[in-house]
Amino acid sequence: MLLVFPHGRDALAQAGGTIARLIEAGSVAAVLTAEAAADADAGLWAMGARGQAVAGTDARAAVASAIDRQQSTAIVVPALGSDLTESAASVLVAAAVAEASARHLPVYLAVSGRMPAGQRLVAVDVADQLGAKSDALAALPGVSVIDRTVAFDGQEPHLLGSTEQFVMIGGGRPEVIEAPSTGSRVGAAVLGFVVGAIFAAMGTVAHQITTEIAGVPVPWGLLLALLGYTALLIGLRLVLHDRVTVLFTAIGALLTIFVLSLRSTGGSVLIPEGTLGLVWTMAPAIIAAIVIAWPRLPDRPAARA
Repeated sequence: MLLVFPHGRDALAQAGGTIARLIEAGSVAAVLTAEAAADADAGLWAMGARGQAVAGTDARAAVASAIDRQQSTAIVVPALGSDLTESAASVLVAAAVAEASARHLPVYLAVSGRMPAGQRLVAVDVADQLGAKSDALAALPGVSVIDRTVAFDGQEPHLLGSTEQFVMIGGGRPEVIEAPSTGSRVGAAVLGFVVGAIFAAMGTVAHQITTEIAGVPVPWGLLLALLGYTALLIGLRLVLHDRVTVLFTAIGALLTIFVLSLRSTGGSVLIPEGTLGLVWTMAPAIIAAIVIAWPRLPDRPAARA
């Protein structure tokens, strides 16, 4: 993990426990800062972290070099504060976020107090590392640590918490959606054909059922059959995003309706002439055409942190 902070003391204050925990777990934790500070670097080295200050004016190149050298798989940047008003510090943090995004590495923001709205919190338990963090902070000039209560340069003292909090603000591997294989598409089409035929057979049996309400015949059988058929096609289109499966489902239904509309050898008819039979014969084709031809809506962009 590469932690990119304006100063080494910021890294110790906001993520010192996490650094110590990573080192104890056998991981590599490196800290890249805007400028060198002997006291803070000594505290980081005491924990086992590798500290380095940006050399030169190309912050992006320095971040890229640090990532390659440490083989970092994640980046941590500091919570927004007064330190980021400094030009070198703000450029360094911006360069770290840009380089991590280009490499699809996750970027975590170290937060204290109130976390940004709408973000998922990652809390790291550093209770066992508070001693190492306290010792490193106590070595800094202008910092006093008494019974794990720390005060910076005359500020109000605060108790070192047993957890350090982070939120992911960007980067990460892009989601790769594998295209379905030819075999899976053929299987889905065949299954859709069979399901469409079953729905059509059930609808054919039920479409003539009516009930009188206040003396008015209500063809609830036809309504339920069309509603179920429409829901089937729309559901397949939304879930599979594949017009071919929807097309074969519609073909199975329409072919079944056509076959069942023919007069049998015994003279019986499942779809008699009349308004209900005409609607059941024509409406499924119209519904299928609309569902298949309806354009796919673009995916909603993810909210930016």
